[in-house]
Amino acid sequence: MRADPATHAAITALISETYRRMSTPGSDVGALFSHADMSGAGSGIGELSYGADEARAMGDFVASRGLTWTAKTITIWEEGNVAWAQILGSVQLARSTGDEDVPYTTTAVFGRDANGEWQWRYWGGAEPQAEPRV
Repeated sequence: MRADPATHAAITALISETYRRMSTPGSDVGALFSHADMSGAGSGIGELSYGADEARAMGDFVASRGLTWTAKTITIWEEGNVAWAQILGSVQLARSTGDEDVPYTTTAVFGRDANGEWQWRYWGGAEPQAEPRV
C-alpha cells in the first residue's frame, strides 16, 4: 500500500539528503548506505555492491564525481518495517559543450532500524534509454 504521510515524509527527507550528498564531493554519502545488508546496482555494467563496506565505497565514489543528482518524482509504498520507492529524476553532467540532464530512475528499498528510523537497504539505478535494447 502507499506509504502513510509520516513514512512518506521521513523517506522523502532521507532520499533528498542522499541526493544532496551524492551531489557534494566529500559529503560522506556512504554513511547513509552503512546497513550491514545494504546492496546496490548502478546503471553501468559491474556497478554492484554487497554489504556496508562496498555500498559505502560506491556511494562515496559517486559523490566524488561532482555530478548533480535531482529527484523529481518520488512514489513510496510500505508494509510493516519495509518500504520501497520509485525515484524518477536526473543526473546533470557538466560537459565542455554545456550541461546535460540524463534521466535516471532509482528503485529503493528501506528498512527500519532498532530506533524506528528508516535506512537504505537497496539502491537499483537505471538510465532509461530512448531506444531500449531489451
